Amino acid sequence: MYALRTHMVVALACALAGGCSTAPADTRPNLVGDMKAPSSEVTTGSLPASGYQLSDNELKYDCRKLTGMMQIRILQVRGYDSNKQASAAARGLQSFATPIWGGTKEGLDPEAQHRKDIAMLEAFNRRLAEKNCKTFDLNAELAATKDTTPTPR
Repeated sequence: MYALRTHMVVALACALAGGCSTAPADTRPNLVGDMKAPSSEVTTGSLPASGYQLSDNELKYDCRKLTGMMQIRILQVRGYDSNKQASAAARGLQSFATPIWGGTKEGLDPEAQHRKDIAMLEAFNRRLAEKNCKTFDLNAELAATKDTTPTPR
């Protein structure tokens, strides 16, 4: 009788764990907008591809909105330091645990996220140039100290 109860509890626990592994993971909201998958072409103008394709909504943004979004993203990217990221072991444990218990996949590949952020900044900067707006010197702005506000020139 005791063995039967133990087997039932173990079977129930396994069923619950399996159900949790299919639960959708919540992700942290992105301040600028969801990142697009890298694209081989940019739909605007004849400029070379950057790996980030502007959405239809982003193409409608005016100079002020693009500038503000770029300022926020530049400030976020300035804080990136590859030496201060989570260890490979911690990221591995997170990638293992997320499907089972749920949670965010944010931070699993910080290098890829950094590349996406840079590609987005380059695409937005080109869009500012297309609209004859002031653009950012991305190299200078990303190298600046954290406490200075990025300004277009």
